[in-house]
Amino acid sequence: MGSPDIIPIGAGDLPRVADLAYRIWPEAFAGILPAERIPGMLAEIYALETLAADIAVRDHHYWLARRDGADVGFASAYCAEGRVWIKKLYLLAEARGLGLGKALIAAARVQLGPELPVALYVNDGNAPAIAFYRSQGFEIERRVPVRMGPYDFTDYVMLKRA
Repeated sequence: MGSPDIIPIGAGDLPRVADLAYRIWPEAFAGILPAERIPGMLAEIYALETLAADIAVRDHHYWLARRDGADVGFASAYCAEGRVWIKKLYLLAEARGLGLGKALIAAARVQLGPELPVALYVNDGNAPAIAFYRSQGFEIERRVPVRMGPYDFTDYVMLKRA
């Protein structure tokens, strides 16, 4: 097996991100989000024009995780409020537990501010993600209501100090 790679990407590679999201979300959010909500959320969040605006308007940076020549995950992040914010971090099920999530977080820190704390939002019912972030040194800072399109959720803001 080849070694994993984390590569920064631009707008031209965003279809790869959308493809991964459509493959990852139904499994990752099974039992967390109602199955009937997932297609609409994917269509809204991962529309190519939305992803492109992340880069062009919201100054987000994107990375792909690759293993054995195949895309297996992605992350996006930006700086605000003196923090590196991880906006998206998703891996295919078969790519979890290989250090790729940790490597994606590290890539964001290196590019956006190794001296800054890192923060993210995670659904308060997503026990596997919360456990992963805790294993990486994140702590729950607060619980917040979130509106995504027509949907309401409760998320945790998790923080890893610098």
